[in-house]
Amino acid sequence: MLRCCSESDLQVLRDDELVSASHSLPGVTLDWAYIVLALTGIAYLLIGLYTLSRQRTRPILLFHLWTLTSAAVYLLTPVAPFDGIDRIFYLADSVCRLLLPPLTLHFFLMFPARPRSRWLRRAAPWLYLPATALLVVQFDQIFGNGTLTGGLSAATLERQDRIELVLLVAFALAAAAVLGRSLLSRHGWEQGRQTQWIAFGVAGGYLPFLVLYVVPFSFELSTPAWLSVAATAPLALVPLSFAYALLRYRLWDVAVIARDVATYALTVLLAVLGFSLLSLLIRRGVPQDMVVARGVLNASALLLIGTLSIPVRHGIGASLQRLQYRAQQSRRALERLGEELLHERDLDRLASSMLKELEEGLDLEQSNLFLVEGDHLVAVREEPEAPSLELSDVDADVWNEPHFLLAPAPLADTAKSTPMRLSVLGYHCVFPLAVRERQVGLLYVGHHTGGAPLSSDDLALIRQLLNQASLAIENAQLLEQSRRQVDRVSELKQFSDEIIESSPAGIAVVDSADRIVTANGAFAALVGLTRSDLEGRELGDLIPLELLPKQGDPPVEVRFEDSRSGHKALPQEAAGNKALPQEAAGNKALPQEAAGKKQLQLSVAEFLGAAHGHRVVVALDITEREALKRKLAENERLAAIGAMAAGVAHEVNTPLTGISSYAQMLLSETPDRDPRRRLLRKVERQTFRAARIVNTLLDFARRGGHEPAAVDMGAVIQESCDVLAERFAGAGVEVRVDLGPDGTIWVLGNETELGQVLANLLTNAVDSMTEAGGAPNAVDAGQKARATAGAPGGSGPRQLTLAVENPNGTINVHIDDTGPGIRQQHLDRVFEPFFSTRKASGGTGLGLSISQEIVRRHGGDLFATNLDPRGCRFTVRLPQMVSPPLAQAEEHGP
Repeated sequence: MLRCCSESDLQVLRDDELVSASHSLPGVTLDWAYIVLALTGIAYLLIGLYTLSRQRTRPILLFHLWTLTSAAVYLLTPVAPFDGIDRIFYLADSVCRLLLPPLTLHFFLMFPARPRSRWLRRAAPWLYLPATALLVVQFDQIFGNGTLTGGLSAATLERQDRIELVLLVAFALAAAAVLGRSLLSRHGWEQGRQTQWIAFGVAGGYLPFLVLYVVPFSFELSTPAWLSVAATAPLALVPLSFAYALLRYRLWDVAVIARDVATYALTVLLAVLGFSLLSLLIRRGVPQDMVVARGVLNASALLLIGTLSIPVRHGIGASLQRLQYRAQQSRRALERLGEELLHERDLDRLASSMLKELEEGLDLEQSNLFLVEGDHLVAVREEPEAPSLELSDVDADVWNEPHFLLAPAPLADTAKSTPMRLSVLGYHCVFPLAVRERQVGLLYVGHHTGGAPLSSDDLALIRQLLNQASLAIENAQLLEQSRRQVDRVSELKQFSDEIIESSPAGIAVVDSADRIVTANGAFAALVGLTRSDLEGRELGDLIPLELLPKQGDPPVEVRFEDSRSGHKALPQEAAGNKALPQEAAGNKALPQEAAGKKQLQLSVAEFLGAAHGHRVVVALDITEREALKRKLAENERLAAIGAMAAGVAHEVNTPLTGISSYAQMLLSETPDRDPRRRLLRKVERQTFRAARIVNTLLDFARRGGHEPAAVDMGAVIQESCDVLAERFAGAGVEVRVDLGPDGTIWVLGNETELGQVLANLLTNAVDSMTEAGGAPNAVDAGQKARATAGAPGGSGPRQLTLAVENPNGTINVHIDDTGPGIRQQHLDRVFEPFFSTRKASGGTGLGLSISQEIVRRHGGDLFATNLDPRGCRFTVRLPQMVSPPLAQAEEHGP
């Protein structure tokens, strides 16, 4: 009890005499060990009540009784002499002290796992039998003065204390054995971790008490008061760790909490030692009369220790953490993950590397990352059994939490929701990844290898890494999206370029000055230049067009002759020509001299793009189409003419035969000197001429009908020259024949028709040269054109040359003369039927047309060119046979 003063004056009656005396009270001393023990008891009581309020299972009820009993032992300390209340306190203290050992053993037997043996569970109440017996003795001693034990002798009380001590040691050893067996047993990870928590509390609370208090007390050693305080303070860890195990709070953080406790304990110890050392130095170094200086120095020392305690605590914690994870070298993989997050930009490699490094660094059984793509969550690693995830399947609260634990499904068959199905697959925790409220993905992780759940250190480490990974993944996604857009644009551009490039129409883009910006290959082929040479060229330099049509105007047609280095517009007469030299249907060979003449159709559209003033010019090569149209019209016209010619020939032949016969009869009866004989001779010649015209019309109307066969063109040429030899000699024409080194050239066709073509061409050539020198006879359109074209005539040597060439599987038979040639504007029309400038000369204008028709039926072509300085060349081009028939080859062989 505390008093207001330390000394009192007393009046004492001694032998009937008052004596004055003074009494000094002893100094007040505080029992700090009891105070700490009482606070520990209060902590036991509060922890038990809190645990009971959270859950009311059988182990928690048992734990509540244990904490209540322990609190009573720590709080109740009866002091003699005993009055009524002291007796009650003493009795309660005895009851709790005797029930605490069996209650502790009972708790260890029932938690964390109930014993499997039925007899052991039934034997649990018998644990309280020794305590009950001792309680009966205690009651007898208090209320019956020890009638059961033969009185309240000192020996009886000492024997009773020894029995209590033996029971305490026996139950303590039994509880330690049960706890050790639980630690060594193969329970589930949860029960094993609960056992570790209990062991941590027992070791952290009871061992310091045993070492610092029980052992010195047993050996009657003198210890300072602070050592008793240090021994009793850790007892609060016992109920705290038990409550952690029961409530499963931070169940997997035994090592983490132990490390934190050790960190704070070492920090406090170093702070106390440091302050004590500084205080000792101040007391010895500063004189006692300098009270203010001592106070200032002590305050400064306290402030210094408080300032240094924070970095010291961090340093101790980091050192203990390195010591804790020194065996887990795989955590270095997490350092590599940090570097990967800084440098890797490929989304697939980044996600795969993150999962791999997390599994290696934290020793995880499995993990997977689901990235947000639209309304779906797509797994980085394919799992056939994993359910498809939608954003709607994820609770909105998940994105606001650092992590979220998945509730385990009772059975695999009952896991209907997506989270439960993922839990069945082994995933137990999900971490959201978000950047600036943008949902990036979800990371699902399982337990450690072996089934141990993640600790709070693991969860915090994963969360810290994912905060960086979220930004890295978002950057990789944005980069991947940009790359996809660039690839898409490139694909579309390439696709558009391929469409334009593969178009058979020539397409060019021109600017406002009609300069070509770009063009496809078809346009370059039309104008005869490369694409690189086209850029920057004016369109008017390539195509003879004064003004491009506007958008919406009908297409315009342009005809020009491509000279491979520019263009040459055809004359106006040629532009209206109906018979441009072109292949007929079924023909494969174009005359080389006419290959550059083209007819284009141009249309213009505005360029839909950022380039203002650009236009798209589309050029279609309609040369072949127009030629086919003209050929079709020509064939229809020739068919009509042929049908008419056949009918006319049939109707005219009969009267012509009569007229010719009567004229010949009259001539035979008319004397030579009769003036009428000359008239009759004219009638006879005109009937012959009419007969030739009729026969020519019949030949024009027939058009083939012969089976093709192997023909030796050399023999046909030689035979044609032999037949016309007398005519050559009469006209004074020198004939030269060059059949090549072989002299035998085989073609597939009709020998008679080919001979007719050669004879017609040779005859026309002779007539052309003789008419130029005044010869009276000209029998077809070709010779008329030569004689009447106004080309310079001359009296030079008359030479006729036949030469044969066979380049690239074809045969070219050139027939050259030294006549006046053909006018340029008539050069393409000489093959038109009935084309003639002098009908009166007797020519029908069908010879060259029939010859060209025959040659084209043989798969070739017939065309004419002028020679320099004079003369004309007709070329018969025919396909050569690859291998002639063996019999015919031997017949013409040497």
